[in-house]
Amino acid sequence: MILNFVFPVAKFIGSGDYQIEYYLYQAVSLVPDVTVPLDSSFFMINTAFAGLVALGSLVAIFLFKNRILQAKIVRMLVLFTLAHIGLLFFYTIPTLEKLSGNPVEYNYVGIAMPLVSFLMLILAVKGIMSDEKLVKSADRLR
Repeated sequence: MILNFVFPVAKFIGSGDYQIEYYLYQAVSLVPDVTVPLDSSFFMINTAFAGLVALGSLVAIFLFKNRILQAKIVRMLVLFTLAHIGLLFFYTIPTLEKLSGNPVEYNYVGIAMPLVSFLMLILAVKGIMSDEKLVKSADRLR
């Protein structure tokens, strides 16, 4: 998810009023002396979800001694990632497409990172729960 802050998510290039390159936290006009008429609050929710997922994932790594709490945090991060993906595809990108009047051209690195993050979080939950099951079965044998 940290890479989502570095790479652009999409470009809106064509014959419309605005030529825009969309990063997670801002939209940059590709035409000199033209500003995008969106304030920072438009990007704040998506940026917050992505930041929470990145920070929460880092916190969850260090909770390896408390697997139940770790699994709860990772499940919550899965929901945050789904909310981020939903906002990205169903609100932010269509709004920017309508504003610019240009079709969207996705940057594959920027658009794939939330999807990869979602997949990795699902695999993390499965791994955490299998570890917990293994520990409980080992405790039962003692």
